[in-house]
Amino acid sequence: MSGHRPPRWLDWILNWAVPMGLSGQGTLGDLAEEFGRRASVSPFRARFWYARQTVSIVAYRITSGSDSKSSATNSDIVMDLRWSFRSIFRHPGFSFGVVAVLGLGLAANAAVFSVVDGTLRNTVWWSEPDATVAIWPDNQFSFGQLDLYADEQSVYDVVGGYVELAFALRTPDGESESVNGVSITPTLFRELAVQPSLGRALADDDAFVGVEPVVVIGEALWRRSFGADSAILGSRINVGGAPVTVVGIQGTGGMAPGGRAQLWFPLVVDPRDDDFWKARSYTLVGVLQESATLNNAFDDLMAFTERLSQLFPMFFPRGFANGLASVTRADHAQRSMISTPLMLLLAGTALLMLVTALNVGNLLLGRAIDRRKELALRTSLGAGRGRIVRQLLVEGFVLTTLAVGLGLAMGSFGGQWIAGLFVEEAVVTSSSILSPTVLVFSFLVSALAWLVLNGAPIAHFLRTQRSGINVKPDSGAGMQRFLVTVQAALATLLLVSATLLVATVDNLREIPLGFDTRGLVTLELSPPEDRVESVPKARDLYERLVASVQSLPGVEAVGLTGWLPLRALAPATPINLQAAPVDPREAVSAAMQMVDPGFFETYEVKPSAGRLLRSDDRAMVPSAVVINQTLAEMLWPDGSAVGQMIAIDPHAWNTWAPIVGVIPDIRSGEITGPIGPALYVSLAESPSRDVTLVVRTAGAPASLIPMLRRTVREVDPLVPIRAISEMNDVVRAAYATSWVMMGLLTVLAVLATALGAIGIYAVLAHHVALNKKEIGVRMALGAQPGMVVRGVVRSGLVLAGIGILIGCVGAAMSMRFIETLLFEVSALAPAAFIAPAIALAAAAALAAWLPATRAGRLPPADVLRSD
Repeated sequence: MSGHRPPRWLDWILNWAVPMGLSGQGTLGDLAEEFGRRASVSPFRARFWYARQTVSIVAYRITSGSDSKSSATNSDIVMDLRWSFRSIFRHPGFSFGVVAVLGLGLAANAAVFSVVDGTLRNTVWWSEPDATVAIWPDNQFSFGQLDLYADEQSVYDVVGGYVELAFALRTPDGESESVNGVSITPTLFRELAVQPSLGRALADDDAFVGVEPVVVIGEALWRRSFGADSAILGSRINVGGAPVTVVGIQGTGGMAPGGRAQLWFPLVVDPRDDDFWKARSYTLVGVLQESATLNNAFDDLMAFTERLSQLFPMFFPRGFANGLASVTRADHAQRSMISTPLMLLLAGTALLMLVTALNVGNLLLGRAIDRRKELALRTSLGAGRGRIVRQLLVEGFVLTTLAVGLGLAMGSFGGQWIAGLFVEEAVVTSSSILSPTVLVFSFLVSALAWLVLNGAPIAHFLRTQRSGINVKPDSGAGMQRFLVTVQAALATLLLVSATLLVATVDNLREIPLGFDTRGLVTLELSPPEDRVESVPKARDLYERLVASVQSLPGVEAVGLTGWLPLRALAPATPINLQAAPVDPREAVSAAMQMVDPGFFETYEVKPSAGRLLRSDDRAMVPSAVVINQTLAEMLWPDGSAVGQMIAIDPHAWNTWAPIVGVIPDIRSGEITGPIGPALYVSLAESPSRDVTLVVRTAGAPASLIPMLRRTVREVDPLVPIRAISEMNDVVRAAYATSWVMMGLLTVLAVLATALGAIGIYAVLAHHVALNKKEIGVRMALGAQPGMVVRGVVRSGLVLAGIGILIGCVGAAMSMRFIETLLFEVSALAPAAFIAPAIALAAAAALAAWLPATRAGRLPPADVLRSD
């Protein structure tokens, strides 16, 4: 025996696994001696062999147990397990391929379901979700309306409101960061599903005017910015330029409402403030009484709108809510925006899983055909059908179990990755891959896959076992072709869906925006309230920011806007005409964009009539107005908009300002739909806590971003940057859901196509191997190699063609589920079916050509002698 010794850690495992006594020691000695013999030739191969033996013995020890009186059934199962593991090691390439393919399908399903599960949980914001409703969610209310409704309603136990804002938080290191927050009525805060884990919730007394301001901070923010120090409770932090007392730490996962909140303030509004009735920015939410229904809530809301018409007839005409008002479940809006895409994605992964299981089943069927004589011989020697079926099931179970482990490992990263793609959807998140719900789902999918992939080889055995050892070599060819056809059909369905989404994204890219996005960088800022509390302070801050950024190398233009195009929709304001005064209830409304003069230069907008805003347009509020082409054509179709006097404040309905210019339409709100009327006024006259700096550079925008961050910090370290991004990314974010769905479904479709091609290749390669003698005879009788190749390729194309036809019919019948994600493309567009059919047919032709060329090169004489 050579001086080579087995790895010590494997020896420790074997000492535990082998039985005690002489037989066990003899086994260890034999293994060590064989290891030494193999190591003298190749130490690496010897270690690999020794590891295989160790795994086999350990598996036997675990499955057999220590009871020598095990039942015959348990012994049979143990033998099946041992046989399965030996088969895996005997055919490592085949086994690895099966586990990898199956594991990939399981990983995709586990990852997507973890996102679905996490997102659905993340949209359950309220402690009583079935009773909590959003009151006219498409409409915003003033605090005065909220207060009046809370007093007059009769169907709710609780009525409250909230508004989402960005706040400047001063961190302990003296810097400032932008933090998403919510101002919310304390009664409504206490209805949230997640409540503070430390400290207390917001109390009713916190909402009184004049009391010490308080805040509840989120746990993630507490840990990130304050080091999870519990001493922060009762202390003061600086938010928005003012000190507030921390009274609670919100529990883990509590970022509602809105899905982004990290700070919660009591909603405090002074009834003496003009904004008490004027500022309409609050979302109303109510918790229904036990006996109330949605219909009762709707009737109650309509009664309230009639009450508003009586109290404020100038602003609310009778019947203004007819056909508009609604009452829905509070979580409906959040779920409806993302549930359809996620469910479509889950359906896509389910189809991929089915294709995967069929593919693996086809491979196992090929093995069963190759083992036909072995199985027939075992049957003739007395093994019952149940015994062999159990062995096949155990073999599939071992492969599936290994695939489950691989799938869960990959799925744990996949879920987080997929959720990260939906960056614009705050509610999209992923559950842990080890959460009970995800594990149960994964095991159910694995069980179904196990049954599907075992179905083909078991059905083949049961159908052929009566023939004994004289089973025909191609007895399972029909079943293999059927499985390949089904795979092609499912791949076609995924390809059609992906093609439609590709067309949708292409159409979205071609939508005219009214400006050139190349070279644009946007900085969304949240100045503290004390920086913009007056017009002079705000103007000073804005001018210093613009001047500092303008001096940076490569900067061509700098502008400011209160509402970044495609990121946020500016509020609408009614318009009164001096030449033809109208009632504000009947006035045309337009989106009011607040910008500085540099905005137009940065977006390279030229006036089509008149002039643009100037830095001296400050004599009155506003002193000048610029309107877009849509509004000009709506009110002055004869082209005489410049010079007209208008009023844009219902509370100052006779304060006139001149229209000084008309500009081409700029898309500002949603990327789809028509561009609505808009007007532009000076930002300096209406300071905002949310403002965006827009910069045009001659160089690469990405290289400018670090300098912009540094410049803003130098101008005022307490002005946080809420977001900084290239304008191209802002545009892409406007159709982010379609973009993400296109990418993910394309990946699924490509994988399904590849698996379908592999299935065709495997079937035809197996067919060529089993029918070599027949092919040899045909070639010996004069058949040319080209004829043989064409015949095999034709077989593959026929299989794919039938599957493609079935898949196209299925796609046409199911496209209604994807219609909501499409834009300017018909779900039944011929190109969406033709392109996938050509792509899948090409993949099938390539997959068939490989075994076909092998068949064409078979030497007839050698083939005939080999049998």
